[in-house]
Amino acid sequence: MARDVMSVRLWLPRIRVLGVVADLPERLVVRVGSTVRRPKCPGCGAPSGRTHDRRDNKVRDLEVSGRPVTLVWERRRMVCEPCGGRRFCEDHPAFEGRLTARLARRVVADARAMTVNAAARRHRLGWDLVNSLVVAWAGLVGERRRRRRCRLLLVDETSIRRRHRYVTVLVNGDTGEVLAMVPHRNAQALSGFLASQGHRWCRGVKVVVSDGSQAYKAAISQRLGHARHVLDRFHVIRWFAAGLTAVRRDVQRRPEGSKPAFDPEVFRARFLLMRRPDTLDDTEQARLDGLFAAHPRLKAGWDALGELHGLYLAKDRKGALEALDRSADIYGTGQIPEFSDIVDTFLAWHEQILSWHRTGRPSNGRIEGTNNLLQVLRRKAHGFTNYTNFEARGILTT
Repeated sequence: MARDVMSVRLWLPRIRVLGVVADLPERLVVRVGSTVRRPKCPGCGAPSGRTHDRRDNKVRDLEVSGRPVTLVWERRRMVCEPCGGRRFCEDHPAFEGRLTARLARRVVADARAMTVNAAARRHRLGWDLVNSLVVAWAGLVGERRRRRRCRLLLVDETSIRRRHRYVTVLVNGDTGEVLAMVPHRNAQALSGFLASQGHRWCRGVKVVVSDGSQAYKAAISQRLGHARHVLDRFHVIRWFAAGLTAVRRDVQRRPEGSKPAFDPEVFRARFLLMRRPDTLDDTEQARLDGLFAAHPRLKAGWDALGELHGLYLAKDRKGALEALDRSADIYGTGQIPEFSDIVDTFLAWHEQILSWHRTGRPSNGRIEGTNNLLQVLRRKAHGFTNYTNFEARGILTT
């Protein structure tokens, strides 16, 4: 009766309870055995019914009523006749090394929401054991993700430690899943990943979205020359906004010796100037109009930035080119020489910027959200020093 009750409490498939070794308030130890009568030989696959001997293996299981559970598995060592009497130890799908499969799954699930240290303390296991489970499981998940076809590839970088040791993050833009986190952020890092994926997988990539990294651009040209390379909208707008910021800083300066050294009204409007014209209400627009009346150069810079926003507000490539022409006309007046760097940058990246309309308007929004989760993960762990551990946690987290 006691064994039947314990079998129901444990509820492990193809496992029978042989006896209860210890049923104490602080721990539970149960002796179990496999119900498989003829285990298969790992060498030839033939079933064997001849037992050579039995050996006790201690396996940790999920807690019962807050008590740690240890299973003493009477593991049989069988004799395979077709293999000339070769001996082998039976395996069981319910056990994975020193843990049951269900405990291993629970540990990995907990490690997604907490640190490895916290998961190890919660299940009363060693850090090395929990970390090895996380790395092994993440390897399987990452391998399965990388086998799938990826039409839209997102590429970005994030730091493994603050301002030190970067990794290249690659995300499937269609599913939002992290494919890999490759050490470093140079061309070799991205090129090496693409080479390891193989030619067939690379041919399936139709669109690549990245930031303005020359290293990534070189790797994409080398390995994904057939795909359309798109520059992320966020980074392009940030480049454009830098021109207006340079104009504003020049306009707000006062003659040397003046106090304050800058025009406070212009300085206070620095965030309002970054707003698009279509997002302003009447009060905000009136405030800017008063500012522009006193500083015509600021008006020219704001208008130029508004037209550059039109590159992405336009419905198609033709509308984007028209907005670009209007911005070029404003720049041609000579009022905003600070925009010269923007012109040079646009000429260097015009193909990647204007491809945005032809590829379904993709963005790196998903990978930026992923990077935010990775930075939260990094803060929880107080920084990582091991690339493999950071990638494993990152894959499981996303």
